Amino acid sequence: MQIENIPLAKIDLDSPEWQQYVFTYPATPGPLLDSVRAVGLQQPLAVTPAGRGFKLVIGVKRALACRQLDWKEVPALVLRDKSEEELLWYSLHEQVGGRPLNAVEKSRVLQRFAELWEGDVERLQRDVCPLLGLPPTIEAVESYLFLHEMPEEQQQELAEGRLTPQHTDLLRPLRPDDRRIATERLFGGHRVSLQEAREILENANGLAAREGTHLRDIFDRPAVKELFVRDNYTPKQRTTLLRTWLHQERYPQLSALEKKFEALVATLVSGKKLTVKAPRDFEGDEILVSFRAQKPAEIKEILSTMSEAERKGLWTKLFALLQGRSEEGEPF
Repeated sequence: MQIENIPLAKIDLDSPEWQQYVFTYPATPGPLLDSVRAVGLQQPLAVTPAGRGFKLVIGVKRALACRQLDWKEVPALVLRDKSEEELLWYSLHEQVGGRPLNAVEKSRVLQRFAELWEGDVERLQRDVCPLLGLPPTIEAVESYLFLHEMPEEQQQELAEGRLTPQHTDLLRPLRPDDRRIATERLFGGHRVSLQEAREILENANGLAAREGTHLRDIFDRPAVKELFVRDNYTPKQRTTLLRTWLHQERYPQLSALEKKFEALVATLVSGKKLTVKAPRDFEGDEILVSFRAQKPAEIKEILSTMSEAERKGLWTKLFALLQGRSEEGEPF
């Protein structure tokens, strides 16, 4: 293999298949442009003959920088008589020997080898996952293969680490139309955390199943759309309101119990450094009571408040609600 000066115009950088051996994402020159302009190419490209020209194997950012600088020729190592698999391995080993690959790049590697090996997941687990720093499991392979289905905006966020494969895993079971709107609502400009997304999707899916409709129909309800078109909500407020609405719609009786519980607690803790919480989703028979104090007098005041609550029967009413009964003892 020799380094040759070849016409840049003969390297395919535009056809639908031009990135066959390129894993780099995003494929933009970035700061490298100024470096090439100042000192030229410090490393040659690697290409392979294809038709009347060449297909790029290594050096996408360098190639794009040279094109942007109107170079006519570039130094390149021409890889002749190499199979598609040999070229993929050549490109992969070059990549993993440099900087760590981002999530989208790992996805691209798995996609290319999956196509070559006709979806042989066991081989991907055994031969490719260790090089990518991924656990050699079916779940990891499927998780990363799915990333190419994400919209371009989310792919950029995945590459930059603002979105993770764990986020996108939540979308995998969804229908394409449901996935699109869930991506927009949860991972677009109105970002929610992984736990929040999991809870929102669980409740939205549960509500859709109960009503015999689709997830997209739930997210298209006027009450939900209103949350996303109004500009006076912060992302946190919007997420809280969405979670609350879905929870109330999916569990109307539980939500009513929770509201009654909160209303009773408000009469007890108003103005006090006292917290009273029911178990999550009322699943349990314990109430958590906690308080904060900076001096003995505050403890005395809180204990007095709790005793007064007992005299008024508030504790009995709270435990009754926890058991699904109204304050009067009737089943709720």
